[in-house]
Amino acid sequence: MNNRVVTIIPSLYDGGAEKFAADLSFGISEENELLTLIYNTTEETYPHSGKLIDLQVAETNGVLKKIKRQFSIKKKIKAFKEKNSFHVSISHMLMANMLNLLTKKNEKTICVIHGEWSIKSGKGRFIDYFIKRIYRRADMIISVSHFIKQRFDEYYSLQVPHQVIYAGIDIDAVEEQATKKLDINLPTTYIVYVAGFRPVKNHIKLLNQLEAYLKEEDISLVLLGDGPLRNAIEKEICKLGLQEKVLVLGNMSNPYPVIKKAKASVLYSSSESFSLVVVESMALGVPVIATDCGGPREILLFNNEEEVPLPFRNDFGILIENPEKTNTCNLSSEIDFLLKNKDVWENISENGKKRSKAFSIKKATEAYNHLISTIIAS
Repeated sequence: MNNRVVTIIPSLYDGGAEKFAADLSFGISEENELLTLIYNTTEETYPHSGKLIDLQVAETNGVLKKIKRQFSIKKKIKAFKEKNSFHVSISHMLMANMLNLLTKKNEKTICVIHGEWSIKSGKGRFIDYFIKRIYRRADMIISVSHFIKQRFDEYYSLQVPHQVIYAGIDIDAVEEQATKKLDINLPTTYIVYVAGFRPVKNHIKLLNQLEAYLKEEDISLVLLGDGPLRNAIEKEICKLGLQEKVLVLGNMSNPYPVIKKAKASVLYSSSESFSLVVVESMALGVPVIATDCGGPREILLFNNEEEVPLPFRNDFGILIENPEKTNTCNLSSEIDFLLKNKDVWENISENGKKRSKAFSIKKATEAYNHLISTIIAS
């Protein structure tokens, strides 16, 4: 175990990228000496392996103070790298990728792209021009799906080596955590949506699409997640008169018992680079209904470039229209079809479990460990 590896990520909690990095740490630390640097302090962290170091840079408000904070983080990462010699530094998400590359010493740098927010700043082409120049310093770029790799390559057209390593889940751990006892009362029959309360996740549209169905049928909707739109979502629930039909649980360190008991797991996002929760739901035998928004297509179809009519049903799940591309939606009818056809439900449940094994953390770990040893040797 001579290879020293540092992972740089904002935190190890509250997100798919954070969960993946935490799960990945177990496999990387088996073959390398691993340290993880975080700079956004959280009350909880996902289970992880290796030494965790919090740079403890206080959160700030205001544009100028936030910019100043990034310079403070950069300074601390630079000092840490100067004090500790590493063979490889791996970073996850846009700002961590920028900080990793701006503090590059003699180590090999690997930048992991988890979504469109790892590509564009959202601040315009002028800022993205500088992001492109910084990404040129990377030794390797990894995307968690072909969808997001294509988006990145089309936007930046870099000559940096770029490959796809699917994000993965620890299936055994997910199954074990799903058996834990719940201290909350859940509806008898419900569908679940696990996602951060952000515009791209379309919670408001989802509530309006399901309003009539939820009122007519003996079924509820459980929302797992949190974020800046929580108040707006809760107000919409009241406005639509769905207080008795929609349960908002917020973030949970262990959401798997809730997912496990659901009749279906819904993904209603406009854009998704991969979606760990889709794979987790499938691993737990919960049929998935997902919008055609990038990553889910690669999970539910063997050929992600295949043209299929929407809604599309196969043995692994159901793909529906992207809410950004249509004013009509088949979500209610697909939920109804799934719940009223036991044979279909059981077939998707069983085959979804099998399909989820293609996206195991074991496969991802093997790919990253091979990459680490190869990039050092080069």
